[in-house]
This record gives sequence, C-alpha cells and structure tokens, in this order.
Amino acid sequence: MTPPPGWPEAFQHAARSRVTLLLGDTDTGKTSLATYLANALLERGFRTGVVDADLGQSEIGPPTTVGLGCLRHQIERLRDLEVAGLYFVGSTSPPGDLLPTVVGTRKLVDRALALGCERVLVDTSGLVRGALGRTLKESKIDLVEPDLVICLQRQAECEHILRGYGRGAPPAVLRLAAVHARPARSQQDRRRHRRAMLDAHFREARRVRLELSTTVLIGPEAGRSVTAATLEPVGAVAAPAGASRSPDAFRIAPAGSAAACLDPEDALRDALAGVEDERRETLGLARVVSCSAAVDEIVLDTPVPPARIARVRIGRERYRPAGRHHEVTR
Repeated sequence: MTPPPGWPEAFQHAARSRVTLLLGDTDTGKTSLATYLANALLERGFRTGVVDADLGQSEIGPPTTVGLGCLRHQIERLRDLEVAGLYFVGSTSPPGDLLPTVVGTRKLVDRALALGCERVLVDTSGLVRGALGRTLKESKIDLVEPDLVICLQRQAECEHILRGYGRGAPPAVLRLAAVHARPARSQQDRRRHRRAMLDAHFREARRVRLELSTTVLIGPEAGRSVTAATLEPVGAVAAPAGASRSPDAFRIAPAGSAAACLDPEDALRDALAGVEDERRETLGLARVVSCSAAVDEIVLDTPVPPARIARVRIGRERYRPAGRHHEVTR
C-alpha cells in the first residue's frame, strides 16, 4: 500500500529523532501514521516503542490508561503490540485529569527508553481545540520534550499550539495534511470501542479479596493515600448532609483534611480502579465489587494476581462486565 503524501518524509524525520510526538484533531490519521512509522522504524533496525496517550480510544492497554507497547515484529494495528507498561489516569477523557495524563505520558516515555527503545512514538488524543486543548498539548510537549512534533491537520486547527515551537530550538515541527484512512467514528462507535477494550482486559478476571489494613486505597475525592486506620464507618463520625448511613459506608478521612463520604453500595460499586505494585507501577485494572471498613476488606474483579497488588487507585469511570469470575483471596 502506497503511504499518503508526506509520510515517507515523516519517517525520515522520525528516524533521526529519539522521541516523536503526533498531534492532531480526532480522525486525522494519527494512529495510522504511528503504525506506519513504527513498522518503518523497526524495518530500519531501530528498537521502537509506542506510547498511547489517548485515554478514551486506547489501542495499547485498556481505556482510562496511558499504555506502552514495544515492537518485536511488524504490526497491522497498535493493539497488536504487547503491553510493556501502563499508567492509570482513571478517566476516559483528559478534562479534569490533565496533570496525570501528562505525567503518565512522560513516565511511559521514560520507561520505553529504559527498556532500550531507540525510537519512541507518542500517539496523543484528538483534544486540540480551545484553551483546554492548547493547555493539554503544550504541557505534554513541554514535559515529554520530544525531538519532533508531527502535526496532522485539516486546516489550521493546531496552529494555536504550534506557534510556540519549531523556531530553531527543539522540538522540530513537521506539518502534514490530515488523512482519511477510515470513516470518521461516531460517538456510538467510540463507546463500542471502549467497551470492547475493557471486555478484553477483564476476560481473565478473577474475584480478589484484599485486606484494607495491608492495601493502600486511593480515592478520587480524597486525592491521597489512606489505610484501614483512616477508613471510618459513617455511623462513627459526622457524615456530610444527605450522606448514606449504611453500616458499611465509609469515608476517606486523612488527618486534618475534609473527608468525603463513600458508600460502597452507591459510590464504589462497579468503579474502575487501577491496581499498583509496591513501586506504584500500574499492573492493570480492577472493578470494585464492594468495600467494607467493618470487615476490613475490599473485593475486586481483576486479571492481576492478588499477591502483586499493594495499592488500589479508584478512578472516575464505572464498568459492569457480563459473566462470572473465579475467586482468589489474599
């Protein structure tokens, strides 16, 4: 298949750049270009990694995460890559989570280089418009520090981002015309894609029971680490107005901070969570089944072995899979 105009030139630039970041609106061809460049770099002899920073339309790893894949052979799609690293952001859209999105992207670029990748491609989301898009992409460029930014655009929709770059100092900027390798995806198509990727991640999930006393739980409302000692039954403390009084309800109450009431029947059931090891590295996703301070237990469905889980980071999305899971207790 003959590559679109400009893509061979993009490869020549990427072959000279340790880190290349792809920028562009939704459905402009970024993922197709990333696949083309990855295969071409591998064929040239470069050990190549791809960081997928599109939280909602993930190809490498499940939605709500930034994913890293390292090429071992030619691929047809980025989802064919074996996952070499994940960073759980906790949502499928950057607004509200700009900082963890940017931090996760940089961490996985560093991981790729540490694993020996000689060339790293960063595929980003389609959020480029307005002040939010500019803030996200400028922050990502400034923190990741790519050698090259390749921008695919239909007209000039990314120029408010690019105008501060490519003026003699890194990164170099290459502008290409957007391509239409496939029809634009509807919102329904995007939701189906997210569901399919989550279903695939949870296909081998098992029921896991963890003791809160030995597991660090991080909740989005508190935004910090807590242990079982700071998980308090709502009945034993002053709960916010209108809060549930279920015996199993608890709130994350770090010392000296305002606590948020969380009721496992309402707030945590089916919540997506990232499970992490002692080094705070994301191992995979989990679905919260229940969480009870009264019995010192959080119950999860996850494909990650329980012995590896040291931290559970609650995200902002929910997921309810079909089917049953085997049970494993730690």
